[in-house]
Amino acid sequence: MRRTRGPLLACVVAGIAAAPFAHTQPATRSQPGAFSVVEATIPQMQAALRAGRVTSRELVTQYLVRIGLYEDQLHAVLTVNSRALEEAGERDRERAAGRVRGPLHGIPIAVKDNVLTHDIVTTGGALAFIGYMPPYDATLLKNLRETGAVIIVKTTMTELANWVAGAPTPMPGNYNAVRGFAFNPYDPRSDPREGTGDGRPVMGTGGSSSGAGTAMSFWAANVGTETSGSILSPSNQNMLAGIKPTVGRVSRYGVIPISADQDTAGPMARSVTDAAILLGALEGAAVDPNDPATTKCPPVRDYAPHLKTDGLKGARIGIPRAFFYDRRWFRGPRMLAAG
Repeated sequence: MRRTRGPLLACVVAGIAAAPFAHTQPATRSQPGAFSVVEATIPQMQAALRAGRVTSRELVTQYLVRIGLYEDQLHAVLTVNSRALEEAGERDRERAAGRVRGPLHGIPIAVKDNVLTHDIVTTGGALAFIGYMPPYDATLLKNLRETGAVIIVKTTMTELANWVAGAPTPMPGNYNAVRGFAFNPYDPRSDPREGTGDGRPVMGTGGSSSGAGTAMSFWAANVGTETSGSILSPSNQNMLAGIKPTVGRVSRYGVIPISADQDTAGPMARSVTDAAILLGALEGAAVDPNDPATTKCPPVRDYAPHLKTDGLKGARIGIPRAFFYDRRWFRGPRMLAAG
């Protein structure tokens, strides 16, 4: 399958070009005192914003540049928020005026494309919903913006979260008719083997919540949704920290559903701390009247006090050395049979 630059990346490039030139130059670590978004954590971004080393608009610009450069290899994005730079500028002005909304103030966050957004197209990965602009926001989206998050993109997903096709011809993981297959940043190739020439990736992305963009530093963290595996599996495949909350901890209102007793949104991030910050932001300050399950989970909102830096102290980690690292089994490019 040929992967080409389409309207999505044209939108990214056009959005950056429309911004003042000073904001189109991403900071790099080679510049004295500059801040780079590559592998940056949310606390690092928060500290840099407070210190005036970077602005939210500059964070968004750096991420948009990375999307423009590498998205064609990953297909992690379905829609770029055309107002992301504008929203980031608003957060910068609020900060300058002494108003900081919350722990995600000015931080670019991506949201899975089955979460309704009144100002960004929501497709669920289905051709039937191309161009659909929902009339309201999902509750979790309102919560994110109330804590200051800048929604930068809607991420790709398995079409309608793999609800539309089952055995004997199931929907391939992280494939949808709008964007095609998504690719894992650790090996973004199509599978070259015979019989798999449909364009699927050689290394899977793990499910319908795209963590590929978080791993590739396209944004600070992303919101996934899970019925049975679509947060945990892509987090595992993309080397991220993912949390599937108890149903009701994050409101399900405004999220395209599959199973009422399993569906939940949750955070995917590059560290446990980042995931904890995002989880708190996803929660509302009160019960959501549109989702009765939220009555069962009194909001916590700040999980920082529960983080333990010594949580793995004394833990034992197993390493499968045979066939991987053991010199008795590995000799240069060939595996030797036991004996």
